[in-house]
Amino acid sequence: MVVGARERFAERLTALYELAGSPVVKSLLRRANARGVPGAVNVTGQRFSDWRRGKTVPASFDAVLPVLAVLIGDAKAQPLPETVDHSLLDLPRWRVYWRQAKNDPGLSGLRVRDPGHPPYRGLSPYRAEDHDLYFGRDSARESVVQAIAAVEADPNVARLVLVVGVSGVGKSSLLAAGLQAHAGHRTPILICPGAHPGKTLRAGIDDAPADAELLLLIDQGEELFTLCSDTAERRVFVDELAELTAPDAARKVTAVLAIRSDFFNDLIQYPVLAGAMRDASVIIGAMTEPELREAIVGPARACGLNVEPALVDIVLRDLDAAASDDGRAALLPLLSHVLHATWARRRGRTLTLEAYRAAGGMAGSVSTTAEQAWHALTPRQQSFARSILMTLTVIGPRSVTRNHIAYTALVDESTDPELAADVVARLVDARLIVVDSDTVQLLHDAVPRVWPRMAEWVAEEKEFGPARHRIEEDARAWSAAGRPKSLLYEAKRLETVDVVTGNGGSVNRIAKEFVAESVRHQLRVSARRRVLRSAAALLGVVALFAGALATQQHRAIERERIAAQVDALIHNARRTVDFDPQLSERMALQAYRMRPDDAETRAHLVSTQVYPVINASDARHAGRILGLSYYAPGNLLASTGEDGLIRLWELAGSARAVAIGDSLRGHQRSVTSAAFAPDGRILASAGYDRRAQLWDVRDPKQPRALGAVELSAPVRALAYAPDGRSIVAATDDGQLTSVDVADPAAPRVRHQVRAHEDTINALAISADGATLVSASDDRTVRIWDPAEFTPIGAPLRTDTAVRSVALGPNDRLMAGTASGALHMWTLTDRAAPQQFGTPQAVHSGPINALAFGPQGQMISGSGDGKVCLWQQTVSGFQPFGRPFGGNRGPVSRLAVTSDARVLTAGNDGRVRVWTRPSADIPVSSTAPFTSVEVDDAGSRMVTGSDDGRFQVWRVSADSVTPASDTRATVQPYHGVVVQVRPDGTVLAAADDGGGSVELWDLRDPDRPVPLGPPLPTRTRYFTATAFSADNRLLVTGDDDASIRLWDVTDPAAPHALGGASIDSARAFRVLALSPDSSLVAVGSRDSVIYLWDISDRRNPVLRARLTGHGGPLSALAFAADGRHLFSSAEDETIRTWDLATLDSNGRVETTSVRTATVVGLSLDRTGRRLVSSGVDQSVRIWDVDDPTQPRPLGRSISLDLGARWFVRFDRTGDDRVFGISNVASERWTTDPAKVADTLCEAARSGFDSEPTYDVPEFDPTMELCPGQDSRRK
Repeated sequence: MVVGARERFAERLTALYELAGSPVVKSLLRRANARGVPGAVNVTGQRFSDWRRGKTVPASFDAVLPVLAVLIGDAKAQPLPETVDHSLLDLPRWRVYWRQAKNDPGLSGLRVRDPGHPPYRGLSPYRAEDHDLYFGRDSARESVVQAIAAVEADPNVARLVLVVGVSGVGKSSLLAAGLQAHAGHRTPILICPGAHPGKTLRAGIDDAPADAELLLLIDQGEELFTLCSDTAERRVFVDELAELTAPDAARKVTAVLAIRSDFFNDLIQYPVLAGAMRDASVIIGAMTEPELREAIVGPARACGLNVEPALVDIVLRDLDAAASDDGRAALLPLLSHVLHATWARRRGRTLTLEAYRAAGGMAGSVSTTAEQAWHALTPRQQSFARSILMTLTVIGPRSVTRNHIAYTALVDESTDPELAADVVARLVDARLIVVDSDTVQLLHDAVPRVWPRMAEWVAEEKEFGPARHRIEEDARAWSAAGRPKSLLYEAKRLETVDVVTGNGGSVNRIAKEFVAESVRHQLRVSARRRVLRSAAALLGVVALFAGALATQQHRAIERERIAAQVDALIHNARRTVDFDPQLSERMALQAYRMRPDDAETRAHLVSTQVYPVINASDARHAGRILGLSYYAPGNLLASTGEDGLIRLWELAGSARAVAIGDSLRGHQRSVTSAAFAPDGRILASAGYDRRAQLWDVRDPKQPRALGAVELSAPVRALAYAPDGRSIVAATDDGQLTSVDVADPAAPRVRHQVRAHEDTINALAISADGATLVSASDDRTVRIWDPAEFTPIGAPLRTDTAVRSVALGPNDRLMAGTASGALHMWTLTDRAAPQQFGTPQAVHSGPINALAFGPQGQMISGSGDGKVCLWQQTVSGFQPFGRPFGGNRGPVSRLAVTSDARVLTAGNDGRVRVWTRPSADIPVSSTAPFTSVEVDDAGSRMVTGSDDGRFQVWRVSADSVTPASDTRATVQPYHGVVVQVRPDGTVLAAADDGGGSVELWDLRDPDRPVPLGPPLPTRTRYFTATAFSADNRLLVTGDDDASIRLWDVTDPAAPHALGGASIDSARAFRVLALSPDSSLVAVGSRDSVIYLWDISDRRNPVLRARLTGHGGPLSALAFAADGRHLFSSAEDETIRTWDLATLDSNGRVETTSVRTATVVGLSLDRTGRRLVSSGVDQSVRIWDVDDPTQPRPLGRSISLDLGARWFVRFDRTGDDRVFGISNVASERWTTDPAKVADTLCEAARSGFDSEPTYDVPEFDPTMELCPGQDSRRK
């Protein structure tokens, strides 16, 4: 067995313990803890034991230092043997030993789990079998164990311990992994009360051996009050629990009941529970920072994995930033979930900061996972999914909790059991729900809270959800009783049923049958009463109003028909956008043409800007296209196919590929590949007939065959040498063949070499002709000297067969594998290529095609039908923009035009031209953005990044171009938050870890210059800054609960003015200055907005504490009139504060609107529109012409990229909005007429006449673009 630094640390600690005379551990730790730092977590016996056994390493040296000091003192007091290792008595040497152990990636001597086993449980609690992955809760476990020992030793109290904490603090994991797994001589029983707690309790006790001493662990104790609605049954459970845990009970049972802290008032109604609360309760609070570090790093190490130190620091920072009133305590499920997602994206055996960011970070990981699962469902599946998830949710007056539902009730009682079962399985796969035995439940109470979409459902269901549950219960009772008429609802009850069933709906079949039968029954009863009374009156009414009523009804029916058709079009447009963007765009355009003034159709058409325009060729091959070659100077494309033909296509002057002349015929079997000569005059083709054929294509309309050469096996790939004198062919038998084509009429084989052990799938040759690359099914990539036809260096190995390769600028080599993984190397030294970044599974199908675009961007096409764009980062690469679908099947080949359009080929034999989304702009960063700001002129934009850099961009009406990329002076691993002075000449760059704000001269955007030393601050979390409209004032944080005003009239010599602070430990988060710079508003974590009058710059006066939000503030913006303030917070509202109504007591009129939690607000130049971006990855435009009544302009633009978006109105045009994130950057127009014009221009040669889906409401013959036939010729 290999012994690592961790094991050596454990061995040395044991040796020192023995040198010290093996003191009683309890006494040792009492002395050590007395020497520790005040407030530090005490070392427990369990923790000391884990250190000695090598199970864990101290989270910090300070944690073990007091123990070492006591042991060294005791050892020196003992007679030491002559052979003693004196390094054990050297305290500084122990720091070295600890650091070595801490950084040791190995876990020899431990029960090391497979690195492929997830170390984290996501939203699921840790189970007993996960005890070796359960870290960070030694102190809490020790407290519970001591409480158990205390109640067992006291003959006057019940053997009952209460474990109390907020939802998400980890009570379930503590019971299972902390107690059930370490029950010792006791037999552990773990139960949840459920809807029938007495029955559950008896079943658990009866299953245990009759003579066993029991440790009864009762999880989810709040279910006594949420799922059990029968007071008598609840009383029976409590009485039986009291009897079981009585000190004089015949059988020894010790119980631990875990319950949420918000159920305290319910507990005290029962004496035995109230007594336990008084005598034996353990409150589980937030984990300390050392405990959190252990919880982050420990599980990974237990699986033989490493964690980047920067990742731990950033996670802890994000935990603080996400903490609300419950602090970190309620965030443990989110922590575990994002760590699980990070593990899934790990680089080799290391969990990286890059993987954490790709997972969405602390705030976005659950939402990202849930949204991906949601969008994978069809509309009907989504309807069932919503109903199922809400059925599994109990909405109470104080909280939202999980419901346990029998699988049969959820599925078999559905209107479509087969579909319901499929949806349940999909939700289980997405880790949103769990099926345990015969019951179904949400994975965690946190799901409705952290998934914005479900949070919206909960808000909607608060009014109707309980009533709907009541209807379903009544329906089951009616069905179980034989469906008697006496249990059906009467007319008065049905009035409320109609309202309830019309909001959100239910897919419970019995409930629907119950309501339908109740309605039918009441119709029969009322019909008998009504018929005589109404007959005469009805005849008169019909005679009088027949004509007018018919006309009115016809108009109403037509309006309803159009409305229904438009709704269906928008619904299907959303459903098909990932598979057929063009059809989706056409449906959006048709809906807009039918109802151009409707807010919903306008908003949806605007949202289409984020998708590409795809135009398929009219002509096609008779089977799959197997090869593409693009000649940029002539805008000429060649395609080869299974049909044995070669087609030439013209790309200039058209939105689609237009076939030129007749197909080229000369091969006897499928043609797999083609390659243009560098001058475009000659085309080479090859295929399964083992021939390489040359063609004269100087006149593409009349190509003619030249010479041909026979090869050793079917050809899979061709490459033309840059000098035009040779081609290289790759064959099925693993050979590379160089063909001399200097005389294209008489080509001849020049070299042939066995290059691979299996089929060669792809070739690439560098622009200078010095490097040839081959990729094979033998899982290798090889580099060759094409002049000598000899290999350079050793083969580069991958995980599976390599399907594609591409050579790009800066000596980059990309390879795509059959498993969907993307690999990258740098070829600075061709004999020893360096892996760049970590291979990533970026597609769900094989990567069949790779290319580099004209600006060096990487593009991949896959068997999953998607095309993805990638940008290079410091440590590898990351996606840029959303994956594009629309190829109608696998992408077999792709090419990129000189104007950055993407050409793809697939199974239907057609060539598709992809024009990037009209909203896309080339703004990208090697790290996630932290902020974006635009100057008042709209000519300059600045972005801040998480890697401590800021970027300056030139902005015009037509383009956004990079000017400079500069590193600010921030601490390692810190980012920079930017603010631009309105005149665009000065930048304030704040360290996002606090401590300083730098000023930079931006007059030359190509070369930003620092303006003196940083402005000193004492902040840790408060990084917001703001410039005044007159460019003379800057407001920053002084510390996390105070602000500082600076005179920056001369930004090279700023000087401090006045300041202001609050008496609160909760940090400030955001700030805003009024247009006249007389007021500053600061939003804090305690849900309060502090409003200061700063007319006197040296003596700010607190005007008001604006209260009303129910969560930490997330954004602030003053209206153009200065009298209204917009605010958003984590309570999912945007509020408007009418500051003109502010009275002497600080009261002010306010209104609010509900939305997803907002992370950014921006007003346009007119002050009449507000844009907000949410944690649900959406952007919404609001009409604030009346600031007191913000009105959404249609639905939000859904971006679904797992990223935080920073939004700002574009100052160069009032109808444009910037949306910037680390995975995409876009500039949308908010004018649907302009979007329609763009779509029509892109499809000026007509839309595709073959929609992928049959949508009855879609009319392919409708003229969508005036003056342009929308149908294909």
